[in-house]
Amino acid sequence: MICIDEDMNKKVIAIFVIAIIALVMLWAYAFGPLAGTGVIRINPSSLKPTVTQTTVSNQNITFNVYHNKDLIENFYTIKFPQTWQLQSNNEVGCYHFVFDNGSGSAELQDVADNTTLELFVLSQEEPIFKKTIAGYNRLDYKKTSVNGNDAYQLTYHSTASGTDYETVRTYITGPDHAAVVTLTAKQSDFANMQPLFASILNNFQWENR
Repeated sequence: MICIDEDMNKKVIAIFVIAIIALVMLWAYAFGPLAGTGVIRINPSSLKPTVTQTTVSNQNITFNVYHNKDLIENFYTIKFPQTWQLQSNNEVGCYHFVFDNGSGSAELQDVADNTTLELFVLSQEEPIFKKTIAGYNRLDYKKTSVNGNDAYQLTYHSTASGTDYETVRTYITGPDHAAVVTLTAKQSDFANMQPLFASILNNFQWENR
């Protein structure tokens, strides 16, 4: 009988210790040093836009304004035309759209601490594009500014299914991650799309928590 009691006591103690460890780990991931290292999910509020209207090239256009709140250090706001179709995805901090003869996206990009955003664009991103994008040809590259944030803009030509496209891809410095806004249109439409693309890009801004 005594042996049974001792075994029961050991089991109770073991369960108690495991429970304490679990609580400590839960605290560490939620509020302590491990906070943010767990699985990051899309915040439902990031997918609930507000609506605004803006005049672009004398046309009144309705925009959906998205307030992305997926990553605590990188909340941001961006707008896209309401007629563009949002594509479903499971990437935090990202939006991907398609429209007639083109596409648009906004996403967060982690850049290693041992490099700069500009070096990342030129030494890592562009070499990948040259290998993976059909008909890739750089048309322009420049340093610019988006709402007071340093940015680097890469414009390039590509082909898909025999059609020529032009893309402007803007990398925006941020508090932790960078933001990347990519806007693509048929090459024959690109010049006419420039005012709309500029309106989208110039609306981008980082938000406080």
